[in-house]
Amino acid sequence: MKDRPLRCWAEIDGSALRHNLSVVRSRIPQETKLVAVVKANAYGHGLVPVAKELVEGGADVLGVSNVEEAAELRAGGVAATPILLLSACLPGEFPQVIECRAWPTISTYEEAKRLNAAAQKSGRRATAHFKIDTGMGRLGLWGAEAIKELKRSEKLPAVGIEAVCTHFSSADEDPERTEEQWRELMRWRPHFADKPLHVANSATLWRKTVYACSFVRVGLALYGLPPMPFLRRLLRPVMSWKTRITLLRHLSAGRTVSYGATYLLRKAQRLATLAVGYGDGYFRALSNRAQVLVHGNRCRVRGRVTMDQTVVDVSSAAGCKVGDEVVLLGAQGDLVIHAEELARIAGTIGYEIVTAVGMRVPRIYREFLSLPQGSRISAKPNLRRTGSRQPRLSTSEGLPDRSRNARSPHA
Repeated sequence: MKDRPLRCWAEIDGSALRHNLSVVRSRIPQETKLVAVVKANAYGHGLVPVAKELVEGGADVLGVSNVEEAAELRAGGVAATPILLLSACLPGEFPQVIECRAWPTISTYEEAKRLNAAAQKSGRRATAHFKIDTGMGRLGLWGAEAIKELKRSEKLPAVGIEAVCTHFSSADEDPERTEEQWRELMRWRPHFADKPLHVANSATLWRKTVYACSFVRVGLALYGLPPMPFLRRLLRPVMSWKTRITLLRHLSAGRTVSYGATYLLRKAQRLATLAVGYGDGYFRALSNRAQVLVHGNRCRVRGRVTMDQTVVDVSSAAGCKVGDEVVLLGAQGDLVIHAEELARIAGTIGYEIVTAVGMRVPRIYREFLSLPQGSRISAKPNLRRTGSRQPRLSTSEGLPDRSRNARSPHA
């Protein structure tokens, strides 16, 4: 079993993650704190391993979506780093927020009261960040109503409102709208002039330096996904996604491929079946349109992507054989498939491509200073309460020889 090859896996590059972290750091003032956003399983890269690497690299705060993710971080050994919850909490979640020592984002006095009650019951004091809506229309209240709720919340005995924030709706594509939102926030700034402020995300960092306030919230750029095209040359993709050929066949002209017979061979082709499908997160929308990398060649998907298998034309990939590695996302030789390429085909964004990579796809961690070289997380654990079991890690069983023999950063 030890030498059993992986059928479909994602490789997570710690050196690329640290590189991107340093690029982000170079864009913000020294006194500004970095909130490294690791929600949604660190954008599909693995919550606990990525969070630990970012903390070791100097991230000041970790940003997650909800208290379940905060509990997973605490259970996984992230003990001291502050955790900011970026989504609204349900009423019954505030006791666990206190238990996890997390900072919730609140928008109303009612939320603050629930947090205050949970804090008083636990005998602790809670820290929260207060969001004001300036045009995102998702969390926060508008203008004077927000200020009224903030002032009421500040009077609660067991809650400290430690920062005020807003969220830009179009930072990656509309600098004028972003500036309008900034001016709206500054209009009300005198009412909370004594409090730290945060507004900036990955895209905003490359708009105006004034947006880098007390904190910046950075997710996309850390994973090497450029919020604007020109950043491709500065950032390095952290995830590569690979699979293997499970079967090779020669099909003659006139044959069809996969469900619905949507692909008709107009000439004879050599077709490879791959061990990946939409059950792994390889979108059905990529059917008949996407390409993969085989032996340094771009090879087209033929027919519909199915739940567990995908067929590609490998007529141009001379010498390929069953068991060979195929790149779905990432580099092979001089060729690269970026998340943005798959996103364009699927009619989505790069965020969704990487976060959709399923949890039956093991993550292999390379060049992580906080993990043994080649560590593998086989599945996402059920960490629904602080103190639950930690992710199952193993060494690089089933990895290609070059992965097992890669030089450890500790060597």
